Amino acid sequence: MSVISASHFSLVRARRELEKAYDCEDWEAVRQWDQDLGVMLNRAFDDEDRDTRALVGELEKVLSLYATIVSSMPEKAIHAGMGLE
Repeated sequence: MSVISASHFSLVRARRELEKAYDCEDWEAVRQWDQDLGVMLNRAFDDEDRDTRALVGELEKVLSLYATIVSSMPEKAIHAGMGLE
């Protein structure tokens, strides 16, 4: 069993918080967690103690989340602009 590094743990936490903010449509939190997630990604990739396989798996989850966010943004923006929320 491998030990997960602190940088990887922080990355997972940031992704989960971004996902939670998106699910709650808290766009201010989405913006903040998006920035934080970028920092955490850099730290995780720069970490000499990283588990590369686990990091790639987490990166796939991050990319999937961003794909979901990007694909739904036009629809959510239209509804928000029309007061349809």
